[in-house]
Amino acid sequence: MVDCSLIAIEEISNDQRLLILNYLISNKGVKPPRDLNVTPNYISMIRNGKRRVSDELLCTMLRFLTPEELQALLKGWVPEKRATLSDALRVIITAREDPPEFREQFLALLSRYLGDYVQSLGRVWHVTNEDIEAYLKALRLRNASRETVSMRLRYIRRALADLDWTLSPEGIRDYLAEVIEDEGPNVARHIAASLKSFLKNVLQPRDPGGLFGILYNSFRTIRTKPGNNGKLPTINELRQILSKIESVEAKVYFLILAETGLRPGEPFLITMDDVDLEHGMLRIGKLGETKRAFVAFLRPETLEFIKSQYLPRREEFVARVSKAMENVDWAKPYVEGGFRNRFIPYERERLRHEIKEAARAVLGREFELYELRKFFATWMISRGVPESIVNTLQGRLRLQSIESSSSTTGHQDTMNSGSGT
Repeated sequence: MVDCSLIAIEEISNDQRLLILNYLISNKGVKPPRDLNVTPNYISMIRNGKRRVSDELLCTMLRFLTPEELQALLKGWVPEKRATLSDALRVIITAREDPPEFREQFLALLSRYLGDYVQSLGRVWHVTNEDIEAYLKALRLRNASRETVSMRLRYIRRALADLDWTLSPEGIRDYLAEVIEDEGPNVARHIAASLKSFLKNVLQPRDPGGLFGILYNSFRTIRTKPGNNGKLPTINELRQILSKIESVEAKVYFLILAETGLRPGEPFLITMDDVDLEHGMLRIGKLGETKRAFVAFLRPETLEFIKSQYLPRREEFVARVSKAMENVDWAKPYVEGGFRNRFIPYERERLRHEIKEAARAVLGREFELYELRKFFATWMISRGVPESIVNTLQGRLRLQSIESSSSTTGHQDTMNSGSGT
């Protein structure tokens, strides 16, 4: 018997439905009045082309077929019904609230069929305010001084704000490389030490899956250099990487980093209100004492790609997620907390993973997203853009009136030609 709920019946044409009907009557001895709950006159009208086989009748007919018979009648193609995000949320709600037997089977299926992907997500810790409270309690239980508590919390809150409250090995390494470049190794040392302390006091006691070890050992307490000291990729290598990136959203993330020199986390802070597609500008709000408000520029080709391919995909994704979560109380804060207005609302670690896999195929080595920031600066300076302008564009200096610079025209020409990625 074929389960109608698992088939996309709207994709089965009326000719195929008629074929199924004739097969059941001629080959399986199915009697319409008795078995299909329809009159002979209705069947006659269907066979004469005066009526369609309704969805209800099709579902009734499918109960008399085996999956193999249906596959043969449809010549090998069976339109399976895809689960929606709402279906996935219902499964998660059931797994959270129902007896453990369901949860165990659900997790077993995830491990079997999506093991590699789930494992990659297992390298990420989404930190909450409750985790900060737990850290504060742990420090007090250890009789840490008031100065130590204040310092640790200050650096932890700063790092989490910059990392969008998400800790992953690659994200931490990129972030520490950024801090070293902008503020020097001394500040990076304090942040790294605070992160180590935070992980050890909060994550380690309740981590049965080894995430603590993955995160804790992914960076050193004191870093004096960025994580990758190798040769920067060439422009041609960047083009090859771009061509190998699979999803549209990962391509857009890569293009923004390569063409603007933004820090890896900054594109995820951009809202739709910050995007000026008419003039090709991205406005970056003031993030802190060393990260100034500034604007970044995109090439016309990238703008056209964003308009024609990315934005329609983004709008469909945001609408789908918002609709699926509108009646789920514990998911509402995620949607209402800025998700709808984010320029890049996708999961950061997935996009990072896609880019790194494409880069590994081209470069034959591990690739850090922060290399794109260094590439931008190197490329711009090699084409005669003053270092002060590059620093302003990358948010290292206060936003100045670039028009007053004698090299403004040269800079704009360089931006129009772009890195050519």
